[in-house]
This record gives sequence, C-alpha cells and structure tokens, in this order.
Amino acid sequence: MTRWPIRIALLVLLTAVAALVWETRRMAAEVGDAELAAHQASERALAAEKLVATKSLHSSPSTSGQETGVEPSSVSGAEMQPEAVAPVNLDAFTRLQVDLHTTRQQLAAVTKLLEQRNAELEQRRKAAAEAAKNSLKPMPAGVRLCLDTLHECLRSEGYTSQRFLRAGSLDAEGLHDVEMLESSEDGLAATFLTAKLMTAVMNREAGILQLRFFDGHRAVDGERAALPKDGFEVTFEEVEGPLFEGRLPYLVRGEGSYALPATEVGRLATDVDPGTRRQWLTRLDNLLRKAETKEAWRVTRLKGMSDGYFLTVDLIASDVNNLVKSSAHCDQIAVEIDERGGVVSLLLRGGVLRRGSLESTITEEGYRMLLPGLTPKETIDAMLGMVVKK
Repeated sequence: MTRWPIRIALLVLLTAVAALVWETRRMAAEVGDAELAAHQASERALAAEKLVATKSLHSSPSTSGQETGVEPSSVSGAEMQPEAVAPVNLDAFTRLQVDLHTTRQQLAAVTKLLEQRNAELEQRRKAAAEAAKNSLKPMPAGVRLCLDTLHECLRSEGYTSQRFLRAGSLDAEGLHDVEMLESSEDGLAATFLTAKLMTAVMNREAGILQLRFFDGHRAVDGERAALPKDGFEVTFEEVEGPLFEGRLPYLVRGEGSYALPATEVGRLATDVDPGTRRQWLTRLDNLLRKAETKEAWRVTRLKGMSDGYFLTVDLIASDVNNLVKSSAHCDQIAVEIDERGGVVSLLLRGGVLRRGSLESTITEEGYRMLLPGLTPKETIDAMLGMVVKK
C-alpha cells in the first residue's frame, strides 16, 4: 500500500519522457525539411548564377564587328538581324537577375528558420535535462512537512483525489516548483499539474480553500495546456478553516472573518489546537536556542496565530545558572528578518517587558530584540516561512 506514490511518480516521469521524445522527433522532422529546402534553394541559386554568367559572356563586346575586324558598313542587312533580338536577351537577363535575388532571399530566410529551430530544440533539451535533474533532488525537510500536513488536512475533510508529488521551496509567497496529481472520481483518469508558484487562500465566510497555480502546465488525458495568466484554481468547499490556518499558517492566508458559534464564545478563531501549539513552541525554542543572545530566551505560552504573528505569548530569559533574569508578556510576537542587512530579530508588540526590578510597556509599534548568530535563510527554513520581513 505504501508503494503507490512511487509508482505514480514513475508513471509521471515516463509520461514526461515520452512527451519529450515525441516533441524531439517532431522538431527533428521540421529541421530536416528546412535543411532540404535550404539545399534546394542553394542549387537554384547556383544554377541562376551560372545562367547569369553565361548571358553576360554572350552579351560581351568581344563579339562585336570591331573586334573581329569587320567594318560595320560591310555587314549586310541579313547579318544585322541578331542586333534586333538584343532586347529579348536583355529581358531574359533581367529576369534571371530578379530570380537570383529572390532565390538568395529565400535561402537566407530558410537558413534563419533553420538556426531558430536548432536553437529552440537545444533550449528545450536543456530545460528538460534541468527539470529531470531537479526532480531527483530530495525535498527540503520543511517543504516535505508542509505537504504532509496539507495532505492530512485534506484527507480529514474527505478530499482524497489530490496528491502533491513534490515542491522545491516555501516562502511568504507560497510553494514554488509544485507538482500535483489529481485523479478523477472514477479513478480511471488523472490530471497532472506543474506550476512555478502555488498560493493557498482560505475564504473564512464561505468555508472554501482556494489553491491557485501560476506559470505552468496542466495535462489531462495526454493533452497538455498552459495555465491561464491569472492562475488555475482548485477549490475545496465546506472545509474547517481554523484547521488549515492553524496547522498551515505559513502557507494558508485567511480572508474575511469567522462567525463564532454561541457555544464557543470564549474561543477565538485564531486559537490553535494543542498539537499545533506544541509544534510551534518547539520550533521557537530551537530557534532562540541557536541565537547568540546574552540571556537564553524561551517561549512558555502561545495561544493563537494570525498573519505571521504568534498571539498572546509569554517569554522568559535565564542566565547560565538557569536563574530567571527577564520576562515578557506580549499580545503579538513575530520572527522578523532583514534580508538586505542580514539581521534577524524578535519583534514584540503590545504588552510588558520586565528586566530585574524594572518594568516597561511594549507599544503597538513594537520592540525589536536582536537575535545575533542567525541568518535570514536558516531562519526561514527553521520557521517554515512563518516570518515577517522588515
């Protein structure tokens, strides 16, 4: 039962190889036709040049009576008849020149087309080779975890036809270099989607998850078509929005607001379940442990998540002897990165910061706590893209 994803991946790879072989044969046939046309045009040009040279030789002044020693006055009327045919020969010579010029233009056009076809074939060969090389690279651990979580959420809502095969990276925009296989209801057909970017939006009011794929192709029953410029959308209706937003806050972006049931007045839509809370507490603690701060900070409480921020958070800081030196109670915190300056900070908003016996208020504008020793790239990977940018 666990080997079917590998078989599907092999089937997709074989389909892509077959398509590439067919496309290569088609372009090779076009290139062959272009080479034959170029050869025929070259022969026509050579023949035209020979005819032009022959006509030029026949119309040379060396054939006149002056060079043969015959006086013009001694030539009879019958001998002057070839002079009357000269306009006809001149017309034929002009036509040959026009034909030669046209043939040369056709030869240049065919040669240019041949060069374009060869360049296009080489470009497609390189792109196919690069795609095959990238398909063999293992997915980053954070991206794999994101796809596994997305599968679990979709399965829990009853959607079992979609299977993400791989993705290249994950950031604030969404998933990059995505491949998804979607089977039909009867299981006899499949749709293969490839996209440079996939975004996920939760319509909170309607309870609809919208996955939109950009810059790629969609293959259905062997027919391959480019995705629309505004993206191709796959929707999942009647899903539990808080489930997707809580478990995939770094991927799913919520729009609108939830209507709270009367039985859950004390629970906010941004609250996360215990399992998700433990996962993010562990990730935050691991990140803060790597930071080279004077005191060791850790998160002791986290209630909810929204738009890249952790909500209702408590932090404490201890020294080398594990004695508490500082603490903070914040309405919101976020891991902030400055890619241009290469700086990582912990952004605190709203609440109270205590250092020893001193207590200060944290405004809504925020207080930044530098996290030296961390780079923006490793921070994005560690937080699965759950960061804000300065």
